[in-house]
Amino acid sequence: MNKYVLSFCLLLATGVAMGQKKSIVNLIKSQSSTGIKLNGKDIIKVYQGTFKQDFSTLSSDSAYFYPKDNAVDAFGNVHINQGDTLNIYSDKLNYNGNTKVAILTDNVRLVDKDATLTTNHLNYNTATRIGTYTDGGKLVNKDNTLLSKNGYYFAVSRDSYFRYDVSLKTPDALVKTDTMRYNTGTRISYFYGPTNIYSTKNEKDRDTLYTENGNYNTVNEQASFGKNNFYHSGTKSLKGDSLFYDKLKGYGRAVKHVIFNDREQKTTIRGNLGTYFKADERTIITDDPYVIMVTEQKDTTNADSAARADSLKKLQPQKKGAITMDQLIKKTIPGKTSSINSEQKNKLIDSALIKKDELIKRIQAENLSRTDSAFKKLSPQINALIPKKDIPAAVNTATALIKRVSTVKKLIAKSNTPKTKIVPSKKPGVVPVVKNAGKPAAADKLPLKKLTGKDTSKMKTDSIYMSADTIETQIMTYKDLKVYFEKQRLAHLIDTTIKKKAKVKESKFLTGARAVLKIDSNFLQREIFGKAKPVVIKKKQLTKKQLEQDSIAKKQQADSIATAKLHEPSDTARIRIIIAHHSFKMFKSDLQAKADSMFYSNSDSTIRCYVKPMMWTQGSQLSGDTIHLQMKHKKLDNLTMWPHAFIVNIEKTDSLHFNQVAGKRMRGFFKDDKLHRMLIEGNAESIYFARDSGKMTISGMQRSLSSKIRADFKDNKVTNMGFYTKPENKYGPLNKFTEDDKILKGFIWKPKDRPVSKESIIPSFGKKKKKAEAKAAAAKAVKGKPTDKKTGGKTAKDSTLKTVPGKLPAIKTAKDSTVKPPAIKAAKDSVVKKGPASLPVSGAGKDTTLKSR
Repeated sequence: MNKYVLSFCLLLATGVAMGQKKSIVNLIKSQSSTGIKLNGKDIIKVYQGTFKQDFSTLSSDSAYFYPKDNAVDAFGNVHINQGDTLNIYSDKLNYNGNTKVAILTDNVRLVDKDATLTTNHLNYNTATRIGTYTDGGKLVNKDNTLLSKNGYYFAVSRDSYFRYDVSLKTPDALVKTDTMRYNTGTRISYFYGPTNIYSTKNEKDRDTLYTENGNYNTVNEQASFGKNNFYHSGTKSLKGDSLFYDKLKGYGRAVKHVIFNDREQKTTIRGNLGTYFKADERTIITDDPYVIMVTEQKDTTNADSAARADSLKKLQPQKKGAITMDQLIKKTIPGKTSSINSEQKNKLIDSALIKKDELIKRIQAENLSRTDSAFKKLSPQINALIPKKDIPAAVNTATALIKRVSTVKKLIAKSNTPKTKIVPSKKPGVVPVVKNAGKPAAADKLPLKKLTGKDTSKMKTDSIYMSADTIETQIMTYKDLKVYFEKQRLAHLIDTTIKKKAKVKESKFLTGARAVLKIDSNFLQREIFGKAKPVVIKKKQLTKKQLEQDSIAKKQQADSIATAKLHEPSDTARIRIIIAHHSFKMFKSDLQAKADSMFYSNSDSTIRCYVKPMMWTQGSQLSGDTIHLQMKHKKLDNLTMWPHAFIVNIEKTDSLHFNQVAGKRMRGFFKDDKLHRMLIEGNAESIYFARDSGKMTISGMQRSLSSKIRADFKDNKVTNMGFYTKPENKYGPLNKFTEDDKILKGFIWKPKDRPVSKESIIPSFGKKKKKAEAKAAAAKAVKGKPTDKKTGGKTAKDSTLKTVPGKLPAIKTAKDSTVKPPAIKAAKDSVVKKGPASLPVSGAGKDTTLKSR
């Protein structure tokens, strides 16, 4: 047993000794070598020598070899080779064979297959095969170039880590970051800090992207980013928690908190999942998508400085014969007056003209004949220059110029007055030139254009929020948009010229048919007994008034077509369209809408709603088969509804009596973003309930039928109605009208479908609300029904199950306000009239189920 233990110990000691065996740097060959002693150390001076340690080979023009220290100092054309792929070149080398660390300086170049690293100072470990530099370096990998202050190169994995002032330049992009990892084999770069990516091809828009974590494959040009991502191109920008883009396929994807913003169109699209297709510049956003469009209202600027500056631009043109202030000064002072500064000009104006208020008072008090005497009080020099016939024009010009000069004075007073420098004139009789030493220009050369810019700080803004299950946006030319509209129009038309042949299945059995003689159809021809006499249809001759109206209508139509063509964009204009698919909803502070789908184009700024669209505004509900809502200058301008257009209006809290208007086509106009007027055409019908102004009670009802109706709205009320072309009116108290007469055909009232807030239009809002209600109902069901002590613990009957005698079940169960006229017809049942406990009319008004009346 002892023998085995001893043998094991000897083997273990041998293994440890072999593991501790020192790796030695060997001199393989040299052109010449000389042994010398320097500073008490034995040194071998080698020329054109080659050294080797393990799998590394070192060569240089000259070297100092330290055998005892196991080190080498090499000079000139230093070359380190490891394997077949890695080569390092430099001018100087200090190599320690014990630590296997090579310190290379001056013109260092590391070549690993298709990657080349250049720097002036490199520390390289031949054992771990890791290179490091800290004073700037450059890595070139085919078409990619990387620069950084610090760098770490791993030859085994071919990974490079770069730190501080890192930049990666590719044929298509420039990447600047703080920390990056790059693999020379896969040519994929990874970002671990604030990173900016700039497009180098598109100089016009200059696409930029900011991220703090991501990667970019320079081979297949795929990029993904995962933290604080922001993409910017021209006036458009995109945000998202996670972004992915494949440049070769032209496919992009954004996930979570996606925000697409177009500052030029003032449009924002948000959602949780977005997909981009570059071929047709189309973006599809799903998972709670919604669009935000900014609209402008009245300018609330009240005579502020910006408004006064803007008024300078709107000065009326001068009349013929009028003399400007500059002309007056030029005639008064001889020589070159272009060099007169603002202060001198102001002094001349003040001395030559009387005050503005006194001048206006005198002109208003005295007649034009006495204007001459008032004008004589001016400077005698100016009075002698101006003829009497030009006095009124000069007075008007002087008044306008005084306003202008006073405004310019105030603007100069607000700014810092720069130091002036007087330049003497060489010519006699010329006023010295006063130049400003600073940047601000003289008063007569003020850049008024900068002062006339539109001040939007006091502009009231409102936003339109639109959502759907899926929102699609696309950029196309106006020519392609017209083709798109034509395809959509033809898609609903069926070509009746194409006859589909019914496919007959071939039978393996023989079929027999009865032999029948063909009937001679000659006698069925109409012209067998001669041609029929032509029927002459006499056209009614139009009266002179009708002809005039017809010509006016045709002219208006021609003018409108010409105007539309004049303002039509060019075929190459780029147009953005937005399409909302399924469950479209819109919310604005004073207008809400609902439909199945929507189409918007910024070529005409029209929102087109399809499939049972409805709108609510100013206490009115508007509906039709199709609704077009057009904006102009970022404001609501007009809307069109057709066919089966319908308007329901309620006043204050009266939900029993509905003012109604119906027709084939309606056109509405907005004023200050509020519905101002409606024009109804084609079988226009209306029902209006007149109210007593004092008691606000219903005094009567009017039912009208005509070809056209005009209705004016103000403060959620119908203020005026006009009927055209043979109107038929029926007015009387309510008891003279039946329940059917109080409602027009096609009546619909759905206040519950109206969006109540901008959050309520988001699809997930309704789902969360339903889940919360379901949880509350389940929790209530778990608690159980309450027990009644009088019944000995038996469950109490639900009081809601009790029915009032004489009340119709149909009306009671119809809690939804969408009840249509058939439900109200049932109120005529004689059973209800005979019931002893029938409810009075006033009591029925409290039941919300009767809102349909």
